[in-house]
Amino acid sequence: MATLRRKRTDRTIMAERTQQQHAPEQDCSNARSARRLALVLGLVALMLVAVLAALPFLADRPRPAPRIELTDIQGEAKSLAQLHGRPVLVSFWSTTCAPCLAEMPDLVALHRRHAERGLTTFAVAMRYDRPDLVLDFARTRGLPFDVVLDFKGEVARAFGDPQVTPTKFLIDAHGRIVRVYVGRTDFEDLERRIAAELAG
Repeated sequence: MATLRRKRTDRTIMAERTQQQHAPEQDCSNARSARRLALVLGLVALMLVAVLAALPFLADRPRPAPRIELTDIQGEAKSLAQLHGRPVLVSFWSTTCAPCLAEMPDLVALHRRHAERGLTTFAVAMRYDRPDLVLDFARTRGLPFDVVLDFKGEVARAFGDPQVTPTKFLIDAHGRIVRVYVGRTDFEDLERRIAAELAG
């Protein structure tokens, strides 16, 4: 009987030791699995953001543009309400945004093609952008439209606080936001819509 008890005790001790030896391995395996899952979820989230940012989309429904006043780097103030009757393009950008800088020549060309017919364009620098860099860029590139420094982020908040640059809002002649472009701009689509507004 005593021998049997000793054998059971020995088996119990060995089982406990085996469990103790395997426990760290299981913990490491669980930690690795958790890290892999977090990495996969993070990559999926980044891909989703990139895809959504690259797609222009219609506003859910045309909605009134904010009735705000924008002051350009020359100190001239313009109210969106006063521009009623003509299309307006409001573009949020920054000097640290590579896609913004890459598409700037297209934005300049678009403005020049339609400005005489009534298009007004505002390039609103994000509040985190350095004013000296914005001013230098506007001066050296000879930007032909109104460049706005949004020091307090008030313009951005009025437009729903866009988080991605570039983001563009097309406002029709009735003062309604009819198209929003987030990320790289589809200039062919934008060109057609502006031409239709001016013809309209």
